[in-house]
Amino acid sequence: MTPLALSLLIGAGMGAGLFLLVRELFPSGPALGPALERLHGTPAPRSRKSDQDEAPFLTRTGEAVAERVRHWPGITIPVKNLNLVGESVGELFGAKLLHFTVGLLLPSLFTLIVAMAGIQFPIALSGLVGLLTGAAMWFLPDRQLARRAARARAEATQAIMAYAELAAMERISSAGAQDTLERPAEVGSGWVFQRIQAALLRARLDRAPAWEAMRQIADELDLPAAGDIADIVSSAGTDGAAIYATLRSRAESLAAEQAADDQARANAASESLVVPVSLLSMVLLVFFGFPAFARIFAI
Repeated sequence: MTPLALSLLIGAGMGAGLFLLVRELFPSGPALGPALERLHGTPAPRSRKSDQDEAPFLTRTGEAVAERVRHWPGITIPVKNLNLVGESVGELFGAKLLHFTVGLLLPSLFTLIVAMAGIQFPIALSGLVGLLTGAAMWFLPDRQLARRAARARAEATQAIMAYAELAAMERISSAGAQDTLERPAEVGSGWVFQRIQAALLRARLDRAPAWEAMRQIADELDLPAAGDIADIVSSAGTDGAAIYATLRSRAESLAAEQAADDQARANAASESLVVPVSLLSMVLLVFFGFPAFARIFAI
């Protein structure tokens, strides 16, 4: 193998590894079609596998790994984030296992490619780097899950804000406490409203108050706003309190909080562009200024 071909092979391997790493660190945005279906469509509810053999191999392996490591120190399972995005523990740990395997094998692959060029690295060093890389990539799915859960939680907060407004309109039309929560849930078709509808249906079958279903939603999905609405409506169901103004006030405060969060995210996105733009400006300055300086000092 010629040195040029070997150099191209090494560069291709390093470039592919860097591409995969950047792709995992900065995942692409959601597709437009599923996002619109999530907002306005009526997708079928996600079916859970009744038998573990029906799940993909990676998911079954992730379930087995989760059962073994869930009690280890430092291992936590973000159940609320998983409930929010609709994923299982097996899918999360399957992704973590895949990332760990890729991180474990990348240094060995690099060592093999370099060895073809006649450069020898200690095997122990390659194994140590592989373990460190695998351990670092083990936590990448947690970071991706946290980002997706944050986006879904912001979307759910907007839906809860609209739900509070609808509940206030139902209450001012002299609806009872139970109808105040049940009728607005029938209006929306997004995934948040579908979760609320399912929770209210379970509460009705169990002969439980509707606000208990909202408290369950707040606990499962980590949505304090849903718990606030449940507390407000429960006061009307038990004490007969007037809650129209309270519901409107809570909806307005949610709108203000959402606007502040959007402003903070926009500011963070703007600040993150400062370093790339500065580096690009410096590179352009050097690129265009170096010939002129070289001619001046050559005189």
